[in-house]
Amino acid sequence: MLALSVKDLSKSYGKHQVLDNVSLEIKPGELVALVGPNGSGKTTFLNAIANVINVDSGKVEILGKPNTDVAIYHKYSYMIDNTVLYTYLTGLDHLKFVSETRKLNKEAVRKAVDTVGIKRFITKKVKEYSLGMKQQLLFAMAILNEPEFLVLDEPFNGLDPTTIIKVRKILMDLRKRGTTVFLSSHNLAEVDQMTSHIVFVKDGKFIEEDISQYQEDVYFFKVKNLENTIQQLQANFAGNSVSQNDKEIAVRTKDIGLNQVIERIHQVDEILGMRKEIIGAEKRYVSLYGE
Repeated sequence: MLALSVKDLSKSYGKHQVLDNVSLEIKPGELVALVGPNGSGKTTFLNAIANVINVDSGKVEILGKPNTDVAIYHKYSYMIDNTVLYTYLTGLDHLKFVSETRKLNKEAVRKAVDTVGIKRFITKKVKEYSLGMKQQLLFAMAILNEPEFLVLDEPFNGLDPTTIIKVRKILMDLRKRGTTVFLSSHNLAEVDQMTSHIVFVKDGKFIEEDISQYQEDVYFFKVKNLENTIQQLQANFAGNSVSQNDKEIAVRTKDIGLNQVIERIHQVDEILGMRKEIIGAEKRYVSLYGE
């Protein structure tokens, strides 16, 4: 049984064909990212599979059943944008409402609050929430029923770095426990941290790829004397392996050894900090859509 099966789905608004006969299969336990520019049809597709909007044609099954079958919603969850929140209600009101409609116990609410870490503002009214707080509430609502299939539309939108790391960890933990995750995101760095299975949306069509062939490790160094150290490294390592990224030195280690770089920096400067990113989704994104 597939977590998601979409066959020949099309959706247009007037003369604008947003989705053109697209198909997609997601196996249980996978984490798949949906990527594309604004207006490419990502949210339209997520709304279509959730049966939030009518489609022109096509067939959608979630966990082996048609997406029109209300029974699937006990095992499936969809995190939509914050327009579904009521400003005059508290976060706790929202969680209790979702819990009651899904026939969950009070423990489910407590667990979701603790997992996401929103206890400090859960009793405040949503009108007092920042964008990041709203996103965290929506995420807690989405994982409340511990779904088998979890769909998220821009889950990292408005989150600070600490919360992004927390949400990423929760998603990876859910996947380890068997939850299938399908998310759309503009945060390509986070996509690279979680998966190489990406579905790009372009001109109403899907381009489904394993982008591991594009992925490479990039290390970022903070040093005392930025300009001089970059010059020294570029003199020693040919090509575009060394560049400046804001106030850091970015080093692509595909063609050079990390230990060689560190040794050379130590010869001319002091390393104040170091971090690593996986770059791949951005590289493929640029090749598909341009800068």
